[in-house]
Amino acid sequence: MDILILLPLCLLSWRGIEGQDQDDHLSKEVKVVVGHKANLPCDVHSHHDSSTSTLQWLYEKNGNHIIYTNGPKGTSKEETDMKSRVTVNKNMQLVIENTKLMDEKLFICRIEDQNGAAKESKVHLKVFKAPDEPEIMMEENGIQITDEPIQIGTCESSNGYPTPNITWYKNSTELKNGKYGVLVTSQVVVKSNGLITVISILSTPVVKSDVFSWFYCEVSYNLPKGSYMKESEKKNITVDYPNTKVNLYVESQSEMIKEGDIVKLVCEGDGSPQPQISLHRKDEEEPLSEESSYSWEVSRRDSGGYVCKGLGLDIFNDMEAETELHVHFLDPPLLSTDSPIIADIGNILSVSCNVNASAQTDIHWMKGGSIIANGSELSLRFQDYTVAGHYICVASVIDVPGLTQSKELQVILKGKPQVTVNPQHVAVQDGEKLTVTCTAIGNPFPQITWYINGSEVYGQDSNISDYEVMSELTFLVTEDQLDERLMCKAQNEFNSSMEYIHLQERYITTPASTDHRGSEETEEPGSKKGSESTKDPAVEPRSEKSYGVVIVAVIVCILLLAILGAVLYFLYKKGRIPCGRSGTKDITKPGEKDQIVVEMKPDSPAEESVLLPGAQDKKQTADQEKYMDLRN
Repeated sequence: MDILILLPLCLLSWRGIEGQDQDDHLSKEVKVVVGHKANLPCDVHSHHDSSTSTLQWLYEKNGNHIIYTNGPKGTSKEETDMKSRVTVNKNMQLVIENTKLMDEKLFICRIEDQNGAAKESKVHLKVFKAPDEPEIMMEENGIQITDEPIQIGTCESSNGYPTPNITWYKNSTELKNGKYGVLVTSQVVVKSNGLITVISILSTPVVKSDVFSWFYCEVSYNLPKGSYMKESEKKNITVDYPNTKVNLYVESQSEMIKEGDIVKLVCEGDGSPQPQISLHRKDEEEPLSEESSYSWEVSRRDSGGYVCKGLGLDIFNDMEAETELHVHFLDPPLLSTDSPIIADIGNILSVSCNVNASAQTDIHWMKGGSIIANGSELSLRFQDYTVAGHYICVASVIDVPGLTQSKELQVILKGKPQVTVNPQHVAVQDGEKLTVTCTAIGNPFPQITWYINGSEVYGQDSNISDYEVMSELTFLVTEDQLDERLMCKAQNEFNSSMEYIHLQERYITTPASTDHRGSEETEEPGSKKGSESTKDPAVEPRSEKSYGVVIVAVIVCILLLAILGAVLYFLYKKGRIPCGRSGTKDITKPGEKDQIVVEMKPDSPAEESVLLPGAQDKKQTADQEKYMDLRN
């Protein structure tokens, strides 16, 4: 029974102890960036608190300072620097607008009931500000090589909060304080607005290779959402060390230097600072320049040796370096014959092209943009005026791109004109309109004249070039011009030339109409007997072409007769045709009704012999005597 009574008392005591521990651990942190809004929670607030409870927000700074009060007596804000920037929302959170560094404090939320019992929760407000970009400054003067740490640079990180951290690097390797003689010291400056500036000073031993080293610093800082970093720009230092030698070299846009190129001589020592330098032509005391470099446009006279002289300022030692400069050149070509060349049609001429150059050359001849000959020799045969014109000898140094020279040779031909006509033969009719052209080329410039039947006519002339003219003639053909020649004559001071256009008459033929009725021929009135064509007397053939047609017809008839004779001779040899009697003889087998006979008409030409059907032969007795029976 006593145990049962003591158990609830123990539970009540344990709960009281637990509540006391919770009150001691209710404080938390809220992080915010300067200028942003902060919401501070009240963890002891409960919706079951009666309207008679009083809520207060306070902050600790040399004691507690009330910011906000809300209770049965009303709501009030105390007169503090935060009064205009704070509010309390429905969840009893303290809202701070436009947070400042001075707002970083411990805030307390307290709730007190009507009996005077109070509950509290605490919130630590942490304020952050990202620093500016870090600025690095390296020693600008030359630094002597040393084994002891010497100050070479500073890095500054400004306007950050809380205090940022600075780390130094050389060629991406971190320089740790106290390692390899590195010494890093820092200065922290807090400004009136609470922002912090950190200045880091780097001191380190200096070696010769540091002339090629790059130094930079890194600032790392915290914000509510994590850690961040910023890097400075990279800088190097000037390291002073003795010069032991000088180097002289040539700078040019082209590997093979030619006349007209810009060349730069550069002389450098292997130490720092650079020695006192002067540039000279070899074997000349007067310097070209007392600077470390010298630029100019070179010519062939600049080929030769050059010397760089250096005087060390630290140990006063004399140093020299030499180099050789070779400048390629190519003179304009020289022709064996002066230009222009004036020659007559039919002449032959050889021209040579010679050059003076610093290396092996390539020579070729060009005309009209095309290469016409390779080598220095050009042979010209002046057969016609197309050989005239401009020839160019082009020379180039094979191993030096862009080194090219050329020389022009003008060839002028003189002689009588050369004439061409178009067309040379043309078939025409009376009354037809005809256009012909005549082109003449010559030097001096030719004049063109047309002649028809010995009469001079005029065409339309147009100049094609300084030596060539074309004349166009348009006229109506008349009957007296048929089968005649039209002459084009071109003339200059030397002589004249002529070409002809043959005007050949064009004929129109009409085939004869024949009506075959059985084996007899029907003749049209006015037509010739036989197979001759009916022709219009107005277009009677008068040309050689018509005579040729007649000759061909005669030859064909003779060939047909020869073939017929060969067939008869063959039959005779085979015994099919007896010889010795005249008349008509049947050469078919006995008893056949259809008979083939050969009609022999002594009074008719041989080409009029024809094969006649024997079955249709119904001649009179007098006529039958003219036939030979071949059956007996």
